[in-house]
Amino acid sequence: MEKKSKKKVMAIVAALVIVILVSVQGIILLLQKRQAGSQELSKVANAESDEMLADASTERKVLSSKEKQEFMENLSKKWDGNTVNTVEVKIGGNNTSESNEVSSEGSDEAEKMKVPVPLGYTASQVQGEDTVNGGFVIYEGDGQVTGDSNDENVKEAKKTRNQWVWVPIYDVNEIYGTDSSGHMHGKLYEYPQEGESKRKPFNWSEDANGAMTISSPTNFREPDLVTGFDRDDYLPDKLFEEETEELEKELMSNFEKTISSIKKYGGFYIGRYETGGLSGEAKVVKQNEDISNQQWYTMYEKSKALKGKNRNVETSMIWGCLWDATTQWLIDTEAATYSDVANSSASWGNFYREGFTYENSQGQIVEKKSNSYIRIPTGSSDRNKKNNIFDMAGNVDDMTLEACGVADDFACRPSLSWEQLQRRRQLRANGVQTQPHHADLQRRQLTARGQHFS
Repeated sequence: MEKKSKKKVMAIVAALVIVILVSVQGIILLLQKRQAGSQELSKVANAESDEMLADASTERKVLSSKEKQEFMENLSKKWDGNTVNTVEVKIGGNNTSESNEVSSEGSDEAEKMKVPVPLGYTASQVQGEDTVNGGFVIYEGDGQVTGDSNDENVKEAKKTRNQWVWVPIYDVNEIYGTDSSGHMHGKLYEYPQEGESKRKPFNWSEDANGAMTISSPTNFREPDLVTGFDRDDYLPDKLFEEETEELEKELMSNFEKTISSIKKYGGFYIGRYETGGLSGEAKVVKQNEDISNQQWYTMYEKSKALKGKNRNVETSMIWGCLWDATTQWLIDTEAATYSDVANSSASWGNFYREGFTYENSQGQIVEKKSNSYIRIPTGSSDRNKKNNIFDMAGNVDDMTLEACGVADDFACRPSLSWEQLQRRRQLRANGVQTQPHHADLQRRQLTARGQHFS
C-alpha cells in the first residue's frame, strides 16, 4: 500500500477538547479532538484526590446538586490561583438545542458551584452560556463577553475567539481503570440499540478487586499505538516530528496528565465547534468552513498547537473515553435522550435525509433540503446544538485518539478489505448518514491512519 493514497478523501474535521492539566508550567488545557483516536497508558497519579471521588460500581451513582457543589468546593481548595481563576457558576438546567433558553430545573441563583477557568480565558456572561448543566462556555482572551447571543459583540466573539465548554466529571473511575500491572486504560462504552437503556463497557472488564482488563488487545482501546502506521518509516515527514518510541511515550504521558487534571479540577473542556482553519492555523470558532480533508497526523499536531502562547494550558485531540463521557453528560443533563445517542441522532445532526435551516458564510439563513448532502459551517445551526456543543451528532466525521487493530489484524471490522484495514485510528459517526440504523452518535468507524477513504 502506498504511503499516500490517491483515493477520494472523505470529509474529516478535528473536534477538540480542552482538559485542564497539572504540569511544571502550571495548568494545561489538553485539547482533545472530538474525533476518534487513542492516547496513553500510564500509572495512576495524584492518588490523594481519589478519596473525594464517587465510588466506582456497576450502577452509576447520581449525585444531588448539593453533593456536586460540595465535591467542587473540596477540589477548589487545592487550585492554584496563578494558573486558574475559581469562578462561581450557576448549576442551571440543560441548554435546549434550538434556543438559548435554559430549563428552570435547578436554576435558583443560589445554586452555584465552583468551576476552574484557566488564566488567559474568560468566563462567558452571555445568557445561555453561563450554567454548568447548560454548557458553561469560556472564550480565549481576557476581554469579557456579555449580553444576549444576538448582540453584535457576542456574534463577533463567537467568530473570532476560540471557545470551550466545561464537561464535569464527578466520578473519574468511570473514564479510566488500572490493570494488574498498574497501567492506565481509558474506559470506552457502547450504547446498545435494542431493549437497553444504559451504556455498557466496550472491550474491557474489571474484576472483584477493580483491576481492569482489555478484552481484545487489537480491538478498540486507548492509549495505544496502531503499529501498522505508527512506525518510523510511515510517520509523515515534516508533519510529525516524533519517532514511534517517542510517540508511544507521548501518548502514555498525555493520558496520565489528562487523568491527573480531571482528578484535580473535576472535569475538562471540550471544543464548542468542530475544529476549523485546518489548512492554516487551527481554530475553534463559529462559521468556519475549513474543516475537512486532513489526515490524522496533521490533526494530532494542529491540536497540540491550539493553545498558542498560553503557558498555562495544553491542547490535544480528544480521548475516546472523554467523548463517551461527554455523550453520557448530555444524557445525564437531559439535553439528549438515550435514544438520541444509541438509535438516531438525526434530529440534531446534519444527515442526508434531514432538512433544516442554517446560516451560510454570507450570513444568510438558508435551507438544507432533505435527501441532500451539504457540509455546513461550524455552529451555523442551533438545531444541531446540545449544551452549547455544536455538530457533535453530524456534519463531518470526527476523530479521537482511540486505536483499533494492527497492520495484519482483522479483529475490529472483519468485513473490511485488507487495504482498508491497514493501521487504524478511531472515527466517530459525525458525517452525513443516509440510513437510520447508522445514525447514532456513539457509532465507531475505522479510518486508515494516513488518509481517510470514502
